Amino acid sequence: MSSLDIDRIKKRLAAKRLGGKFHYFAELGSTNLHARTLAEQGAAQGEFVIAEAQTHGRGRLGRRWESPPGVNLYFSVILRPRLMPVHAPQITLMAAVALAETIAPLIRQAPVIKWPNDILVNDRKLAGVLSEAACSPERIDHVILGIGINLNYRAVSMPAELRQRATSVADLTGNPIDRESVMVRLIHNLDRCYGELEEYGFEALRSRWDKFFGLRGRRVRIENHEHVVIGRALGIDRNGALILEDDFGELQNIYAGDVISLES
Repeated sequence: MSSLDIDRIKKRLAAKRLGGKFHYFAELGSTNLHARTLAEQGAAQGEFVIAEAQTHGRGRLGRRWESPPGVNLYFSVILRPRLMPVHAPQITLMAAVALAETIAPLIRQAPVIKWPNDILVNDRKLAGVLSEAACSPERIDHVILGIGINLNYRAVSMPAELRQRATSVADLTGNPIDRESVMVRLIHNLDRCYGELEEYGFEALRSRWDKFFGLRGRRVRIENHEHVVIGRALGIDRNGALILEDDFGELQNIYAGDVISLES
């Protein structure tokens, strides 16, 4: 696969908030770590860090994100949102909406959001979000929003342990995917959704997030450190917390945790 042409991507952009500057690398340890360093040095909102490959790509809870060269998209963007710190987790939910709306036209199957940050198709991971916020009690200094999408990473090239858990757009369609076109579309969708979140709050995005929610009505197990809750996922509240009806009929709002579906 050919390398991304950043100049060509920039020429196709009409975003209002994102994409003012791009930092492009053939290989990085982690785009999130590099973007965090730039943010701490005063980099502006909307600056992107893009890598063709990552040697230490990360998902949530410290998990490794496989990042082979030249086939997928791995990037992080610096955000400086006008939101209260309590609303920082909504950045992840906003990004999931933008991701799902970008991927949906590319494939026949409907993409599914697994709360809070993964995009699945046929119960296999297609894309993921990792957001990391630096906050004081009064304000958010910055959020590093990292995204990885499996575009041309074919199952035959994946490690054996990954083949049952991951998929790619190329595997779903049988065709190679133009990475630059997906990048441009995703930046535009992120730009729009981020603007809506800042201007109107998560409520403006909630119904669209809900449309892609894949766990409604399913029994799930939620693990958060040593705390485990089992119940039925009902949806999300206006702040983005997962609403769970536990086995005692009590409703709980879950703000963080690893969600495991107990039903196929």
